[in-house]
Amino acid sequence: MVHARASISGIDSTRFKSAKTIVTPYITTKRFYIPCLIGYTFAMRTVIILGIATVLLLLACAQPLKVNYRTECTRQGDFYTIDIRMPMFPKENPVGALANKEVKSIVKQFKIEFLKTMTENRNNKYLRRMPEPFQLQIRPTIAMARADLISLYLEIFWWAGGAHPNTFYRVVNVGLVNGKPQVLGLRDILDQGVSAETVMQRVAQQLETVKRQRDPSGEPWMPEKGIPQEYWNSFIFTPSAIVWVFEPYAVGAYAEGGFLIRLSYEELQGLVRRP
Repeated sequence: MVHARASISGIDSTRFKSAKTIVTPYITTKRFYIPCLIGYTFAMRTVIILGIATVLLLLACAQPLKVNYRTECTRQGDFYTIDIRMPMFPKENPVGALANKEVKSIVKQFKIEFLKTMTENRNNKYLRRMPEPFQLQIRPTIAMARADLISLYLEIFWWAGGAHPNTFYRVVNVGLVNGKPQVLGLRDILDQGVSAETVMQRVAQQLETVKRQRDPSGEPWMPEKGIPQEYWNSFIFTPSAIVWVFEPYAVGAYAEGGFLIRLSYEELQGLVRRP
């Protein structure tokens, strides 16, 4: 009986030790495994939620903005006419609100200057009897209108006396910088370590190419000191390129007219950041 008890005791002891050897690590591991699993699950859910939020934000930014237009037509007899078509973006959108402000400022500036010139012309006996009325006309060209980026230029036709009418271009680029709307210039889109001069040299090379294509018979006239700095920010964004807009007289003679110099984002790779 003693032997039997010893035998039974030995078997029980062996099974107990075996169970202890197996169960103890499981229990010990379980204490750390469950919290780690919960933490991992929470982290993955956070990553997924943030990822979805980022995608939704990008989709929202990429959505086109609705554009309305405000028209102003004024005629002062046969003396002058004012014909303005002005884009109006949703004011609830921060980028749209700032773009509206910039457009209104440009239009107001030209309108004030034109009316001032008309007052002077009325006092000039030679200009009071022109065969055609003087004219101020403003038309917009919208290149991009997204929730995070608006890019356009205004074409201003100006006839207030002189040898010939004039055409001016004024650009408006507004985008989000660190989450806030800001007017964008060339220096705002440069890649790190790239100078504005480097980009404008590339623009000048393309300008010379375009001039040669227009008139292959002669040597094109180019500005001696390169493109004037006042036109460095005269560009618009398109989905595939940046286009510099030069009015007559800006980079050539009046007879040459204006120039639209297009450089694709591939051609500008390493120089500017794509919006």
